[in-house]
Amino acid sequence: MKKGHILDVFICFGVVMRKYAIPLLAPLMFSGCASQITPTESQVCTGAETATTRLFLQQVSDTSAIVKWRGDADKLCVGADMNRLNLEVKATATAGGHKEALVTGLLPDRTYYYSVGGAIKAPADQYFKTSPKPGSLPADGNTRIWIVGDSGSGTDEDSGNAGKAAAVRDGMLKYISKHGGEAIDMFLMLGDNAYLNGSDANYQQGVFDLHKDFLKNTAMWSTIGNHEMGTARIDYCNIKDRNGVPLVPCGQVVRDDPGVSFSADPNSWVDGVTQASGRMPYLDIYSFPANGEVGGVASGTEQYYSFNQGNVHVVSLDSQLSARDNDQRAAMRQWLISDLSANNLDWTIVIFHHPPYTKGANHDSDDTENNIVDRPTWDIRNEFVPVFDEYGVDLVYSGHAHTYERSYYLHNHTGTSDTYSHKAYAELVQGDPRKPASGQGSESYAQLSPGSGGIDNRVVYTVNGSSGKANTGGGGITTEAEWLQHPAHIQQAADTATPKRHGLAVLGSVIVDASRTALKASFIDVNGEVLDYFTITRQQNQ
Repeated sequence: MKKGHILDVFICFGVVMRKYAIPLLAPLMFSGCASQITPTESQVCTGAETATTRLFLQQVSDTSAIVKWRGDADKLCVGADMNRLNLEVKATATAGGHKEALVTGLLPDRTYYYSVGGAIKAPADQYFKTSPKPGSLPADGNTRIWIVGDSGSGTDEDSGNAGKAAAVRDGMLKYISKHGGEAIDMFLMLGDNAYLNGSDANYQQGVFDLHKDFLKNTAMWSTIGNHEMGTARIDYCNIKDRNGVPLVPCGQVVRDDPGVSFSADPNSWVDGVTQASGRMPYLDIYSFPANGEVGGVASGTEQYYSFNQGNVHVVSLDSQLSARDNDQRAAMRQWLISDLSANNLDWTIVIFHHPPYTKGANHDSDDTENNIVDRPTWDIRNEFVPVFDEYGVDLVYSGHAHTYERSYYLHNHTGTSDTYSHKAYAELVQGDPRKPASGQGSESYAQLSPGSGGIDNRVVYTVNGSSGKANTGGGGITTEAEWLQHPAHIQQAADTATPKRHGLAVLGSVIVDASRTALKASFIDVNGEVLDYFTITRQQNQ
């Protein structure tokens, strides 16, 4: 449907009424339907564009979308012609001072414009594009995904990193400008979206002010990071190394710090600045598909969920809250198995905050079994990595460590770094059993792994936690000698250090391009340059 045409389909507009109960999401309630092929003048939108303090998209599917905002407006106008919006949608006030409106009955892979407040004409930058039907490709043949991790820097509480997340955003835009101008179809955030406490004010600065223009036309999806849970009191003897030795003696360092909560309760959030407490603001800001509204199996909670975007299935797991409770973690794992079992799309991406493999400055995946703050890393690696292998996950993205680390094409490595070997766990270069394949050039990966006998049971794991700050040396738990030296991660050609590190201490983000036959992931720096990439190929008849 081209610009200038009116809606030529039956469209039903509704409002999503959200109780925000956890773990259950209230059912959708619809305000009514209007069917039009050629609307009369009385049915054309009336009103004026109304100012908003935040405006963003949620749950954009092949047939529906949620537009969410803060402001006085109580309705939305939508249409395929930006100069003549022809149907109104009433909005409902929801938690956190938001308004939101659910638009349904749309056509797949089409652009729709909208105004907030009922104006007949939409601002040129207020639009959304529905995804293709599940399993289908968009008209341009490629699903493009932008992924950022730990990007919530530069807020008043984190002023020492001012401008860094904006530079990463601009680097992505430079890359797109240099490479044909193809737009982003999906925006994924890997947690720690708003430093230091994940408060509503932090989110306004770290997300909504920073990405103000982008969020008007691209749906935002996320997972929960440790800083989403605000501040907690901790005795630092509860952080231990791999031998169970406390970082400091008990009682020596006891204080309130942001990002160290080890609670499994989303209602235990505390703002370390205002001392406000209660429900985690993250859950009042986002509207995620707990009931399978955008494909996937219903999870019954917004803390973890899945959705479809054309030929890509995305799963967001909760490594900060649900992973800390044995029963909740078991329920999440069983849901994951059910969801992946039902998935038949070309590509599957899983996101969560705590990386299974990392040698970041203050987050070492080896030192997590007895570390109460980073314990989810241990449990996810031991209990979920085998599920990723068995059920055909292609990519796993995490943040937490403020660096970029990318693994080889791995199968079933659940141990610490000293148990890793290329021969046992990595896809090897054909004809050279000692060399792990890089995923680049002639060493690109095949979804049906030759090393596994033509089975889809290998995964690339990426730590993409440098979208707002980048640690430049070892410290804390990880020593300088161990820093960025996890053997399951590829040595980076862009690293000029001696010896070369298995990662990069560089600000950046990831762009994933998924076609029918190939998936390419590229790490982009602030100059729009590609510092690392890999490709997974898929047989046309799979």
